Amino acid sequence: MPLKRPDSPSTDAARLRIAGAVLICVLTSGHVEAAPAPPPGLRFNSPEVLNLSDRERDIANADALTVLALDPASAAAILAAPAVDEQRPALAFSDDAFACKPAVRTCTPAHERALIEGSGGKVKRDGKLLAVAASDGKAVRFTDFTQAASKSAEGDSETHWYLGTLAGTGYHRVEVQFGHDAPGNFLINPGDGGVAFVHNGSDVVAPSPDDKWLVTFNSINPPISVRVADLDMTGPRLALTCGAAKRSVATVQLKGWHDERSFDLVLLPGGKPGADAVPLRLGRGANGWQIAMPDPARAGRLGFACRQRSP
Repeated sequence: MPLKRPDSPSTDAARLRIAGAVLICVLTSGHVEAAPAPPPGLRFNSPEVLNLSDRERDIANADALTVLALDPASAAAILAAPAVDEQRPALAFSDDAFACKPAVRTCTPAHERALIEGSGGKVKRDGKLLAVAASDGKAVRFTDFTQAASKSAEGDSETHWYLGTLAGTGYHRVEVQFGHDAPGNFLINPGDGGVAFVHNGSDVVAPSPDDKWLVTFNSINPPISVRVADLDMTGPRLALTCGAAKRSVATVQLKGWHDERSFDLVLLPGGKPGADAVPLRLGRGANGWQIAMPDPARAGRLGFACRQRSP
């Protein structure tokens, strides 16, 4: 804060004495708050985490997809299918997965203890520290924390719960509950400890039936950005991205996974359902990802394009 000019004239020496006294007071009074140290453990924005909630994330070396024709019967079925949204997440929240009532605070910890005990020693909790060990010896650690609010910073907190493994791949799943945001999930490769993060509470998140692929996007905030991750034993890694131009209001609806290697979308060019809706089927073929639509000749005019990781 600048010094208030005194009412009576003062010499330069006097000004220096006043400034020096204020400086000493500031340095010794304890009113200057140091920035809180970051908590130990992995977070969604740690460099080693594949943050699938990052809508700017793209593939460095990418190829275009082969465009195929979608038959009328499949197109009609996709349009008629119910949409998958973030209100009913495929990766259920901890309270829902354990059928816990929010008021019963001992419920989720009890279920977590049972899962940890059944992990064969791969998962351990020590108070606020949750550790997941991979087969190669690497340990992934998460730390619960609470930071009190201050005059210069809003308070924050993160609480982690171990939710077992994905049935198809054995990826460990750790839920993180944020103090000021919807929950997310860490998905951890049981072999090498690679980690992906998905914002399970505010994004649409849908793993394939065999859990080897995962599609995620935000349906509310344009421009639309769809990301598909590979969750095999060499993953997680970004396999496919689809998106619209920056000023586009286009969005998509996820209609679910058609089978273990393909999923269905409906592109809404105007941002809401209408006669211009375009059914799409994206699938992994022998030579990479493909996209099927009723009129492949329109692909370049839709303002929506997909890119895949180069072989």
